[in-house]
Amino acid sequence: MSTEHSAEGAESTDSAIQAYAGAVRRLLAHGGFERSGDPAEARRWDIAHITAYLDAHGRPDARRTVHVAGTKGKGSTATMTESILRAAGAHTLLLISPDLHQARERIAIDGAPVGYAQFAALAERVLADPASERWSYFELLTVMGWHAGADAGCDWQVLEVGLGGRLDTTNAVAAKQVAVITPIDLEHTAILGETIALIAAEKAGIITTPCEVVAAPMRESALDVVRARTVAAGATLHQVAEECTLRVSGQTLDGQKLDLRTPLRTYRGLSLPLAGPHQAQNAAAATRAAELAFAATAQELPERAVHEGLARTRLHARFEVLKRRPLVVIDAAHTALAAKRFRQTVEALPLPAQCVLVVGLLAGKDTRGIAAELSACSDTVIVAPPASPRAADPREVARAFSEAGAIAQTALTIAQAIEVASAIAGERGAVLVVGGLYAAAEAREHLLAVTGDRALGLR
Repeated sequence: MSTEHSAEGAESTDSAIQAYAGAVRRLLAHGGFERSGDPAEARRWDIAHITAYLDAHGRPDARRTVHVAGTKGKGSTATMTESILRAAGAHTLLLISPDLHQARERIAIDGAPVGYAQFAALAERVLADPASERWSYFELLTVMGWHAGADAGCDWQVLEVGLGGRLDTTNAVAAKQVAVITPIDLEHTAILGETIALIAAEKAGIITTPCEVVAAPMRESALDVVRARTVAAGATLHQVAEECTLRVSGQTLDGQKLDLRTPLRTYRGLSLPLAGPHQAQNAAAATRAAELAFAATAQELPERAVHEGLARTRLHARFEVLKRRPLVVIDAAHTALAAKRFRQTVEALPLPAQCVLVVGLLAGKDTRGIAAELSACSDTVIVAPPASPRAADPREVARAFSEAGAIAQTALTIAQAIEVASAIAGERGAVLVVGGLYAAAEAREHLLAVTGDRALGLR
């Protein structure tokens, strides 16, 4: 974490950080599914009380909106879309979740997280209202973000759904110009349903009124549900697979070059600082979303905005290189589909022959499905629990990798696992850290000396 410095000097910065830490503690005390992982809490979700609050406070959420839901790629797609809109001159609010190192990362104005003092003031404003007494951590942060956007006078916002879509807090938004559905996979089945169709119905629940709907390439059973929901809402469906043509012309660990044709124009020589075929698809969905967003206001998205917006996109923990010798790569993959895409990225790049996996998962994940995909990347696996009360038992995760044919052992922490894996891989080898944002955050904090909320006694 790089602390903010202002004209008031270090003392005021320290004071702001203390106020921030106090605010985060109060927010965390509200709990909710994100904190507990208890499906019973998620089954009680409703957004009527959030809608009532927004109505009573002048709808701080009311601005032009792109809303993004899905299982995989929604954070990347949301971030790319915001970057393109900002490059086109939009004054933007971006709400993402979860955060990597600090809670304030979830609320970004024009690409920058809100400051410590501003975050504390936003928290105080929302927590002081009796209406928020029983809200969850996620609900509080989402409403804080909307207030931040109103205070800053943002004219556009990109909202990433937290979980599901239909009953997600972000779906209380006043209106939306574009809804984006990224690929759908089995996840949170105790909450969203045990079939792709049921999960897709929850994700497609963000299609509430007539708007433009961008559907990323996904399995047909999910797409059928999205189609039906689009028709029911009087919306218009745009399938990336049908409307866009994508060609990757070069790929390295540091990103890729691609050409993209959409119904608006052909973009040649786009630079995307993110590796992997799936990120190229996310870029196509983001570009189409931005084009349709501008079209909804009777404007044409400038070509330069796509070039500049994609080139400026910064996303940590998405096949991110932290170290070169040995090569250390981290990725937030935590579902079987994400693990498959991680494997495909590994296979598409010239990585060292000697690769060692470090895996840290939360409980409730498709451990066997993840292990089946990742064991193809390496037959040597070090499993460690992320620093979370929701961490999966590393012995059970190791057992799943052993059953998939890998040689698995456990470590006490992600940091220890990285050191063990580095010793095995050697200076010319590679260490691949996967398992979600918790594991990725610990890897960054260990190797890059990043200081996050954990160092402030939070989390």
